[in-house]
Amino acid sequence: MRTSRWTALLAVAAVALAGCSGATSTPTVAPTAVPTPTPTPATVTVAYEGNCQVELMDSSGRRILIDVYDPTLLTSPARATDILLTTHTHSDHYLESFEQSFPGKKITNKTTELNVGDIRIKSISASHSDAPIDPVDPSNHIFVIDFDGFRIVHGGSTGQLQLTSDQLTAIGSHVDIAAMVLINTGGLDPKDEKAMNLIKQVNPKLLIPTHFSLDTMKAAGKTMPATFSAKKTVTIPRDQLPAQMSLLILGNHAGDFGTILSAPESTW
Repeated sequence: MRTSRWTALLAVAAVALAGCSGATSTPTVAPTAVPTPTPTPATVTVAYEGNCQVELMDSSGRRILIDVYDPTLLTSPARATDILLTTHTHSDHYLESFEQSFPGKKITNKTTELNVGDIRIKSISASHSDAPIDPVDPSNHIFVIDFDGFRIVHGGSTGQLQLTSDQLTAIGSHVDIAAMVLINTGGLDPKDEKAMNLIKQVNPKLLIPTHFSLDTMKAAGKTMPATFSAKKTVTIPRDQLPAQMSLLILGNHAGDFGTILSAPESTW
């Protein structure tokens, strides 16, 4: 009799526990997947403002000013966070009053290096003419700039027949963007072929012509694909750089040259 009573009590307890377990169970919910953000492609914004005056800007607002002869053409006044680079001190590349009062870091007609954060700049001795490079007082400089993932070369007014092996080693074999002259800047070269020979040695993915003439622009347009932009600045994504050397015409008369070359307008 006692055994039957305990058996009955255990049966009631088992039913109660089963009911309690069922009442408090919570279904398992799979965690919500968090999408992986797509990385923003690296970009550089470029302005060409005549002669060899070029501005480089990154997405955070850092800016490099090169061969500024007319500061009124800049996209905004100079500030302490800017960097000023001057290849040589001819008046179409240099304004003494601007350079002397410039509030940021600078290289003026000097063979040296400058590092600002992750920006790396090499100033390489060069010659403005066919004459050998002066080891003490070079007549021109070439800037090699590593800026926000881009390698950019500014050739100033290099007039050599060809770049030296030391210059090419410093420049490197992978140049994203180059701003270089299309005309002969020193010595006798009636066909203006010397400038294109130097450009081919640098072999940038994108060439922004600086000093140029109608004839040299036509000649360059025959050797590589060309586009133009009539905008004050263009923002170039690194992942959209062309696979082969191409011409990007900027500046006040970009649309005119684009028409002459039958070049399409850039989508940048």
